[in-house]
Formats: sequence, C-alpha cells, structure tokens
Amino acid sequence: MKPIVAATPDQVRETLRSLAKENRVPLAPLSRMVGRSSDYLSRFVRGAGRYGLKADEQEFLAKFFRVDPRLFGKRED
Repeated sequence: MKPIVAATPDQVRETLRSLAKENRVPLAPLSRMVGRSSDYLSRFVRGAGRYGLKADEQEFLAKFFRVDPRLFGKRED
C-alpha cells in the first residue's frame, strides 16, 4: 500500500479554504486561535504568506477540523 504523503503548500491552501467555507468558519478567528494576527491565514490562503504552516499550526487546524494533519502539511517522521 502506498503511504499517505504530506500535502503540498498549494493543497494545504485549498484544504484550509474549503474546510473553512464548508464549516462556515472565518479565517480571522482561526488566525487568532493559532496566536497570529487576524489576517495571517487569509494571507496564507491567498499565497501571500509563509510557504507552509508551522507544525503546531498544522496540528491545531487538523484537530479543529477533525481531519488528518497531513492535509495541512504535517510530515510523518
């Protein structure tokens, strides 16, 4: 069986965008929940932010949306 690999930054952006929309969760409060400014995740989704999310941000978002952390770029080490 082929192992599941971590998502690319573009896939992470699309995953975050769709999960937030599907769950009707604005990105500004999510940004503040991960300890960032209110426009952090919005910039990230637009591609204007960091290349990828930090490990603790990946874990938080995965738990928040109840999905596999690899969808947010977490790598299996």
